[in-house]
Amino acid sequence: MVNNQRRAGIVLSYISMFLSIAIGLIYVPMLLHFLGKEQYGLYQLMGSLIAYMAVMDFGLANTITRYYSRYLALKDEENQSNVLAISSIIYGVITVIVLIAGVIIYFKLGDIFKNSLTVEELAKAKQIYIIQMVNIVITIPSNIFTAVINSHERFIFIRGLSILQTVLQPFVVIAVMYYKADVIGLVIVISVFNIGTILVKIYYAMFKIRAKIKLYCWNKVLVKEMTVFSFFIFLNMVIDQIYFKTDQIILGIVAGTSVVAVYSIASQLDQYYINFSSSVNSVFLPRIAAITAITDDMTEINGMFNKVGRIQYAIMAMLLSGFIMYGKSFIVFWAGPDFSNAYYMSLIVMIPLLVPLIQSMGIVIIQAKNKHAFRSKMYFGIALLNIALSIPLAKRYGGIGCAIGTAIGLIIGNWFVINIYYHKVIGIDIIDFGKEILSMTPPVAIVMGIGIMINHFIPTSNLVILGIKMIAYVGAYSTLMWFMGLNTYEKDIFAGMFNKINKRRKRI
Repeated sequence: MVNNQRRAGIVLSYISMFLSIAIGLIYVPMLLHFLGKEQYGLYQLMGSLIAYMAVMDFGLANTITRYYSRYLALKDEENQSNVLAISSIIYGVITVIVLIAGVIIYFKLGDIFKNSLTVEELAKAKQIYIIQMVNIVITIPSNIFTAVINSHERFIFIRGLSILQTVLQPFVVIAVMYYKADVIGLVIVISVFNIGTILVKIYYAMFKIRAKIKLYCWNKVLVKEMTVFSFFIFLNMVIDQIYFKTDQIILGIVAGTSVVAVYSIASQLDQYYINFSSSVNSVFLPRIAAITAITDDMTEINGMFNKVGRIQYAIMAMLLSGFIMYGKSFIVFWAGPDFSNAYYMSLIVMIPLLVPLIQSMGIVIIQAKNKHAFRSKMYFGIALLNIALSIPLAKRYGGIGCAIGTAIGLIIGNWFVINIYYHKVIGIDIIDFGKEILSMTPPVAIVMGIGIMINHFIPTSNLVILGIKMIAYVGAYSTLMWFMGLNTYEKDIFAGMFNKINKRRKRI
């Protein structure tokens, strides 16, 4: 049953991700049409700012998953309830801190953006901020219920709920935009959907799973462990915000909402790219946490790391190479000629992201082993370097400069330092993993060479030609990867997925 949930969770994760991307490809141009470049940029700017409030969850959701999963594996019901009770108290304190910080920032918005926002934009920015703050205050304590559902490995429910929200929300947003095209309506609809999803999760955790929240004792040792564990996850979340959200704030301060709008398109494409590798990670966290609770042997974990990494590389290399070939034309047709620079901003970040994305299981492993402190400290230093580089580069080169600053930090931290740590300290066999990845690279190089020649002789003059090229590229890539890159295990996985799809289609 659990294995079925885990497999279904992986499949549904990718379905949710594909739907999110497919809908986004239609949704974003429509938002740009209704809101315009400035209002869309304002929405993204406030979203980047409020994201810093969201990380004040302090990483507790992953902490709950780790400790609750451990006590589930040990069948210790008393400590399961105690972990949730202690977490609830901590969340109460966090919510108060978030409220205080939110109020302080609200009264400073005028000073922060006085040189880049007009009076009307600043007024709307404050309205957006208030709505999003209410949303965050409700969302943060609700993470305890998400952690419970993930710990019980009820992936079909949690991913299905995500898919439902992904599909329904854009339709309601566009309907509201037809009635009144205003960024405030957009923010309200998104917040209502989010709160509705939270209520469903609470009901499922409390009445279906029957999770119990009861304080048996204030376990100081446990609280200390959870606090230390949470702190470094929190630090990692802050680092992610610095990498992927601070650039928009910097551009909002020095360049204005139009530049933010272009950069946000690049960031959204980068986020789609990231989601392809990270969407399945939460499925493995409970399993790895259970393994590390029983044994220190890395054999099974190394096997999972290599298997998942190879599959991720097969997908990520196709996306990256395809984006290199056709990304600029796609952005021009999708978002418009004014956003063509988003291609370079996105690509500068995508290339160095490939390595950490195919190794994203490493993050899950070090969290489960409670050895993520070094990674968080190291990345915090790299993130500060990113800010130090991005500010002067943004002033001189705009969005391109911010992307360069981010790329430099990614290369130093993710290509070199963290891989040494994985190999030397954690016990992940990075050398063997590297050999596995190199063995899959020839088909990528061959198909890129073919794509370059086709682009040279057949210009991408319209959307139809672009579509044909992209479909042909995916077909050629898949064929070459099947015969030259994938092993028997991976072929069985993909073949099994296609067989299930065909069976369901025949039933219909």
